[in-house]
Amino acid sequence: MSATFEPLGSSISRPTLATAALPRRVRRVLEHLYALVSDEMARQLDHMLGEFEQQLFKLADQARNPAQQAAHLETLRTARLNRTDLVPRFLASLEAELTTVRDPLPNRDEPVALPTFQDLRLLDQEEADEDNLLRSIASKHEARAGLPLMLLGQRFGVLAGAPAFDAERLPVGPYRLSALVAQAAQALQISPEARQHLYRIYDQHVMNGYAQLVETMNALLARENVLPSLSFVPIRSRPAPISQHEIPSDRRRVDGGGAGGGATAGGGPAVGAWPGQPDPGDEAS
Repeated sequence: MSATFEPLGSSISRPTLATAALPRRVRRVLEHLYALVSDEMARQLDHMLGEFEQQLFKLADQARNPAQQAAHLETLRTARLNRTDLVPRFLASLEAELTTVRDPLPNRDEPVALPTFQDLRLLDQEEADEDNLLRSIASKHEARAGLPLMLLGQRFGVLAGAPAFDAERLPVGPYRLSALVAQAAQALQISPEARQHLYRIYDQHVMNGYAQLVETMNALLARENVLPSLSFVPIRSRPAPISQHEIPSDRRRVDGGGAGGGATAGGGPAVGAWPGQPDPGDEAS
C-alpha cells in the first residue's frame, strides 16, 4: 500500500466532485456519500489524535530515562502544533478519490516501462514496516466487513459503469482509507516510529466501526436507487442422490417375484400398498 506523499506546504489543487466530469446523477450520489463518510471519518480521526496525544503523554510519564521522555514530549509538542492539518488533508484526498470512480483502469496488456538506474533506491526499513502495518490493518477490516464490502463494490461498479470494485480499488475501502490516513499523517511531521503508533490507534479507534460504516453506505446507496434490491442469498447445497447400492436390501423392490410381481423381499405388502390395506395377491386368493 505504497502512498505518495506531497511536500508540506504545497498547494496542489485536488479535483472536487463539483468540478469532476461525472454524470449528474452519479455526482449527486457521490456527494451524498462523501457527506456521510467525511462526517464520520472527521469525527473519528479527531478522536484518534486526542487519544494519540494522551498516549504520548503517558509514555513520557513512564519513560525510563530522560532521553526517552524528551523524545516523547517533543513528538507530543509537534503533533499538537500540526494536528489541525491532518483531517482537512484527509478529507480533500478522499473527495479526490471519489472523483476517479469512472477513470479507466490501466491496460495490463500494455508493456510497462522498466525503471532506470536513477529511479532505483533502497527501501527504507521503517517505510517497509509502515507499509506492512497499513496492509495488515486494511486486510483485517476487509475480512470483518467481507459481505457488505462486496455489495458496496457491486454498487460502485454501477456508479462507474464498470465491473464491481474489489476491496483494494474501492475509494472508501479499507486499503484506500488507510493510504489516505498515511498521506495525511505526514502533516504531523513526526517520526516513522511515532506514525506506526498512530496507525495502531487508527486501527483500534477509527476502523473499529468500519463494518458498520460500510452497512450505512450500502443503505444510503440503496436509498439512492443504486441496486436497491441487491442482497446476498446463500446457496444451499442439495443432498446427493442415493444410489441403489446404498438402499438397504429389505427396501429394494424385487422384480419378477410372485404373481403380478407384487411381492417384496421380506414377504410384506407390495410397494405402493397403504398400511393396513390387504395385498392384492391376498385378495385374489
